[in-house]
Amino acid sequence: MTLDDIRATMLDGRTKGIPGTTAPFALADIAGKGWNVLREDMPLPLMVLKRSALDHNAAVFGDYLVESNLSLAPHGKTTMSPQIFAEQLGHGAWGMSAATASQVQVMHAYGVKRVVMANQLLGRANVEAIAQMLAADPDFDFYCFVDSAAQLQNLARHLGRPARPIKLLLEAGVAGGRTGVRSLDAARHVADAIAAADPAAFRFAGVAAFEGVVPGLDKGTGPVGDFARFVVEVAQSLPPALYAGLDEFILSGGGSSYFDIVAEAFKSLKLAMPVRVLLRSGCYVTHDSGSYHAAQEEAKTDAHRHDHHPADLQPALEAWAYVQSLPEPGLAFLSMGKRDIPYDAGLPVPLKLYRPGVGFLPVGTATVFATNDQHAYVRLGEGAAWQVGDLVASGVSHPCTAFDKWRFIPVVTDQYDVVDGVLTFF
Repeated sequence: MTLDDIRATMLDGRTKGIPGTTAPFALADIAGKGWNVLREDMPLPLMVLKRSALDHNAAVFGDYLVESNLSLAPHGKTTMSPQIFAEQLGHGAWGMSAATASQVQVMHAYGVKRVVMANQLLGRANVEAIAQMLAADPDFDFYCFVDSAAQLQNLARHLGRPARPIKLLLEAGVAGGRTGVRSLDAARHVADAIAAADPAAFRFAGVAAFEGVVPGLDKGTGPVGDFARFVVEVAQSLPPALYAGLDEFILSGGGSSYFDIVAEAFKSLKLAMPVRVLLRSGCYVTHDSGSYHAAQEEAKTDAHRHDHHPADLQPALEAWAYVQSLPEPGLAFLSMGKRDIPYDAGLPVPLKLYRPGVGFLPVGTATVFATNDQHAYVRLGEGAAWQVGDLVASGVSHPCTAFDKWRFIPVVTDQYDVVDGVLTFF
């Protein structure tokens, strides 16, 4: 990948997370600043990435993929950081996944050569952007989802005859869920439309799905297994002529909560050609302290899933903020809010308390129960002897809506020395 212009990006005191007294400098020089979060060298609030956790998660998930004979195209929408994309590809990812044409453009601009757009592609500007990338780069390999003949017609109308065909993954869905065909008959209708389409413009490549929005998950993981088996049934039901001549059939699914269930079901697909089971998990790289932590703990309690799940991922994201006010007994305010931390899938969880000049102290019982744009409301309980000016680190829930709050995120050691930084492109 080509990251030189990112490393050369100039940062200064106008950049959120950079000390206000800092003269312009290149990102590549950040380690030489000698900054440390605990010394208050950095302005808070601040989202940080723990280097040790990133490396740990890459190793754990990489081992899982090899041992399970799976491929990975991690969903780049999680981080939208080309530097992290490069690390994921360097650890063996087959490609990257994107959700929008603009995300595909960012990935391709920084040298990603294989992208799965895990979404429907349509609309003139979006289609023309993809066609331009295919024309400009003969090594660029592009896939997208299709779930209707109408979408395929929209694509064809704007695409014309591209330099190389767009590779199509027929998307399977579920009633009450998100996009994707709901029945075998609907899948066959889309398959017939693909077979009748211009082969210079389109090429069938396999079947894909997303299990994370299947209705009924609040009652257990049973619906995931049922859905995964339906996806396999869709793939098995397609006419062999549709994929005749392919080197492999791609069967893709797997968010960041139930990828193990999907992977085990997908392995049951038997065709007269190799099948690549392709996961698209994105949040494994940082994990979290909320929703994905809960999903991991759930997997640990299931005897079967425990044997097919890399259940020791570590949270790499921490949100640091000051205790800025203690206006009432049992109530504290942290200097971070909706502009800084995710709140859509659970509020932050205070994990650590550091008092300048003293060191780390017990955080005690502390619960974030509300947020405003720049404030977090915290209910204090037993053992929470917080003081104004203390530094509090909180774990976050849902990495996808953590990264999008920050253009720059420092990478730190376990001692909170700043050794690098990543930029995001949302």
